[in-house]
Amino acid sequence: MSRYELVRRRIVPIAFLAAIALLGYHTCRAEQRTHATVELDFGAARGRVRAVDVELVSGGDTIARFQRSALPGMMIDPCRFEVAMPDEHGELRLDVDLGDRHARLVRRLAAIEGSTVTVPLERDLH
Repeated sequence: MSRYELVRRRIVPIAFLAAIALLGYHTCRAEQRTHATVELDFGAARGRVRAVDVELVSGGDTIARFQRSALPGMMIDPCRFEVAMPDEHGELRLDVDLGDRHARLVRRLAAIEGSTVTVPLERDLH
């Protein structure tokens, strides 16, 4: 058996199978997501909150947005939303409209699959 035949019959199929396995591994890994529920806790400041805009950033990319506004003369509804994160860690960038001013906040987020993560905001809204 010549060297060419050895490479063609033995090494090329092994390299091809290794490449397919590596591609499958990376594809499956990229589809794994951490699913969680994020709940914003305004505490006693809830009555002053007119609107909230939230951006969830993970790995430098914005992966989710959430917006909620209160009806005139009413308190804002509870702010809960579902996320599917490519990583367990992310950053929430919040813009809270308090009527007389806007509070821009950043919170780190660490989620566990299927968990509910409560983000306390009352301290920074007074």
